[in-house]
Amino acid sequence: MRKPIQSSERGNVLLCVLCTILVVSIIGGNVLLNCMTRYNAASSQVRSWKESIDAAETGGDIAYAEVRKKILDPTHAFSGWTYSGGVYSNSPVTYGNDSLATSAKVDLFYYDPNGNPWYRIRTTGTAPVLGLKRVGMDDRMGPNNHGDSLLRKIDFNYDHFVATYGPNGDGLNKALVPVSRPQVTRRVELISAPITPFEAAIKAGGTFYGLGSAAYVDSYRSSTGAYDPNVRLNPNDPRYIDALSGTVEINSAVATIMGNIYGNVYTNGGTVTKNTASITGIIDNNVPFSLTPFRMPDISGWTYVSNPSAVTGNTTINPPAAGSPESPSYYLMTSFVTNGNLTVNAYNNNGTLQETYVAMHVTGDVGSTSGQGASITIANHVHLEVYFDGNFGAKAQNIINNSGFAGNLQFYAISPTDPSVQQTIDLNSGGGSTAGFAAVFYAPSANFTVNGGPDIVGAIVCKNFYANGNVHWHYDRALDNTGDAVDYRLISYVEDTR
Repeated sequence: MRKPIQSSERGNVLLCVLCTILVVSIIGGNVLLNCMTRYNAASSQVRSWKESIDAAETGGDIAYAEVRKKILDPTHAFSGWTYSGGVYSNSPVTYGNDSLATSAKVDLFYYDPNGNPWYRIRTTGTAPVLGLKRVGMDDRMGPNNHGDSLLRKIDFNYDHFVATYGPNGDGLNKALVPVSRPQVTRRVELISAPITPFEAAIKAGGTFYGLGSAAYVDSYRSSTGAYDPNVRLNPNDPRYIDALSGTVEINSAVATIMGNIYGNVYTNGGTVTKNTASITGIIDNNVPFSLTPFRMPDISGWTYVSNPSAVTGNTTINPPAAGSPESPSYYLMTSFVTNGNLTVNAYNNNGTLQETYVAMHVTGDVGSTSGQGASITIANHVHLEVYFDGNFGAKAQNIINNSGFAGNLQFYAISPTDPSVQQTIDLNSGGGSTAGFAAVFYAPSANFTVNGGPDIVGAIVCKNFYANGNVHWHYDRALDNTGDAVDYRLISYVEDTR
């Protein structure tokens, strides 16, 4: 016989079911609330946090490209940017499906000893924050908690950076600046430093032939003493380490090496022929490089001197002031006659000779390959840069640098606008003279030829290199950081985490 269930027992079962549903609902609601919070933070806020640094770095790439144009394409550098108070600024650039925004400011904050400007790039990157207006999961700070929402610094209503630190981060002009929608903004600062051209004794963008069976290329460091030919043969000499950097770089498969190379030899897929046993360093045939055409630098900050305006016969320059690397006394020469003799003296300040900086632009040829050619003499304390549009011809012994430091006499061949025009630089020793010079040449579009047996201190960058004779070439390692900038590199990256 079946016993009927009491009505009181039915009520207890119903109550238990309801309590169970309530507990499960509370657990489920709490889980959903946490999931929603974490989903909101993970899918929207974290994504925006990461996208904002991508936007800031994109702004850095845009600004860095403009800085490089200062060398590679100066007429179009910072085109469309605003210049005020020494700072270039661009309008915000928006890109991507999430409407990321970036803007940059670039300022010149330093001149190096060569007069090359260094640039600081400051960029902001902004990404919108979608989802709920809530900061994240845990604001506690402790050994195991790191204030997740505090780190992200989301701007829901106002730009927190401008309100706390000011628009430039210097504590000035602080203000409440409303934002049109919730966003994350991150800031990056980059430092762009110039790259100077004389990193090797000889650098040829095309072919190389030379230097002669009894020739050699070695090195020294002028800051530790004058050149001594015995150092490269004495491993016990403390300067020996600086004697083995007479490096030759050839961006071609044609590399005919003769004589001794006290340094390394690099080619671009080439095979070094004839005299590999006399190369003290390594031979690496997988080192490509490029030489961009050289343009006349920006002269807007230079001090123009109108006289003399040409080198005709014996011409002497007595600068009206000492000048500086970034603002030298500047002479525009319409011609430098075939056998012209140029002398540049140091600035005399009440009987005291000062370090004197002079720049000269010759709008045609310098000297000639026939006859005596050009004669250039600079006094001690003079730093001369010669820019020329045409060809260069002189005897090695007629280039006289009384300071002895190659970096004080720099020659730059401005690349022809017509690529079919071939520039030439010819340096020959007349009458078997072994007298040489101390100077550097940067001529990426010119063929460089040296004949005879001159003793040369310096560096050369050229298109094709040819030497026939017992040339003795000494690379001064102090030239590593000498010369006009030929490009820029980024040397510092810092995020402003405020």
